[in-house]
Amino acid sequence: MEFPHDATEDEQRDQVRALLRLLRPYGYEFQTDLPAYVVSPPAVVDARAILRSVKGTKVESEAYALTSLVDAADDRLWESFVQVAPYAFSAELWQDSRYLVSLADECQSVVVYLVPDSDVHAAVADRFDVRRLD
Repeated sequence: MEFPHDATEDEQRDQVRALLRLLRPYGYEFQTDLPAYVVSPPAVVDARAILRSVKGTKVESEAYALTSLVDAADDRLWESFVQVAPYAFSAELWQDSRYLVSLADECQSVVVYLVPDSDVHAAVADRFDVRRLD
């Protein structure tokens, strides 16, 4: 996936959130790190706190934590993930023990693992600029 070259950081984050929401029906679990954000909107700060409290989250310090795999069916946890993921150093959405989406470096890298001619591929290609890597 490639963002327009003139997209602002906020526009990139909005695109990542739209992508995650689009793929929610296909992804069953997620995992993300939870770095402390120097500057971030209140919704992101609140979402980080929610995810830090999830059972299995490894809290290394006040500045950093890492969730275990979290069930994406819980609306509150899902929306927290959607808020936090664009700010994470590493965040993934999983489908049947495989990556579906991998985000890195505060959404500077966005990789969607697509099978050609699948429902997921069609859904993403209809909405986003998809480049195929062979």
